[in-house]
Amino acid sequence: MTTQYDDLFFRTNLNDHGEVPAPPLAYESPDIIPSGIYPISKPQDYFANNYDKDVGQNLVTGGPNYIYLRTKNLAQGEEGGTVSLYYTPASLVLYPDRWQKNQLKTSDQQTGVYIKASKTNDIAVTDNPFVWEPSAISNDHYCLISRVSTNKHPNDIPVVGSYSDMTDFILNHPGFGWRNVSLTDVNAPTFDTSVFYDQKSDAGRMVFQLECTNVPGGASVAFSSGTPVTDGKHIVLEKTTVPDNEGSWNTSVTCDVPANYQTNIIYSYWANGTKPPLGFQLKLKVMHYVDESSQFFHRLHTPERLGATPELARMMRGKRGIVLGTHVTVGR
Repeated sequence: MTTQYDDLFFRTNLNDHGEVPAPPLAYESPDIIPSGIYPISKPQDYFANNYDKDVGQNLVTGGPNYIYLRTKNLAQGEEGGTVSLYYTPASLVLYPDRWQKNQLKTSDQQTGVYIKASKTNDIAVTDNPFVWEPSAISNDHYCLISRVSTNKHPNDIPVVGSYSDMTDFILNHPGFGWRNVSLTDVNAPTFDTSVFYDQKSDAGRMVFQLECTNVPGGASVAFSSGTPVTDGKHIVLEKTTVPDNEGSWNTSVTCDVPANYQTNIIYSYWANGTKPPLGFQLKLKVMHYVDESSQFFHRLHTPERLGATPELARMMRGKRGIVLGTHVTVGR
């Protein structure tokens, strides 16, 4: 005999409609969604519109994997809750003592993300994804476990001491999801680096510029953060091939960043069969430009002096800027 769950829930598989006990198989949840090495613009719309599909991807070894969670609201009316995500190396039986201390975080270091569905049967999706860089040194398969905690169902992680307890956990706890995932080195970066960014109390239009020195043409670079800045937008430069150059090249993105925004930005490098020469260097800069109304205008530098691309120089024509901070990775 089955009953219908009445809260936010994760499906065990595409055939799960919220019945308790849940239908088999348990480790195929389409609502734990590894989405690749870049964040998704407006994830609520994107993942709600493909709720009938499993759009999860393999995890990329050593790269920034952005992982979204989605739930369906089976409560009567509005419902909200906090979702969290855990991982463990592959195991035939996912006893909680194997994974409950392995909690993943978002780019701004949150272990829980609040989601809300305004009415019954709405889909609620994390706007701030979890990010993970798994290693394949000892494992090429992992399991991800999702959890949603609401006022009606806090869904505390239970103590599971037997296979009978585990059977009950799998069948009767729709507030948890389970997904087996594989690692791939397809599109895996040669290396990447994470750096913390803090906007502090002033909102502003910021330029994030990646400067490449002695980086061979044919290599590729990218940078990204999963924490949305505004209206579903992110600090993100998708994988870009470095052109043949004479030792120096840069590229940038411009973002309107709100006050008190914090995140980790990951910048990545793909050698693509090239060999970096002596003096190889990647430098991530954050810059701000002002017009003549600023008290600092005459003490700052033109876009060209700051190494702006022709496109950025046109955008900032008549303005002057300053490099507020840098982070450097040097080849050895």
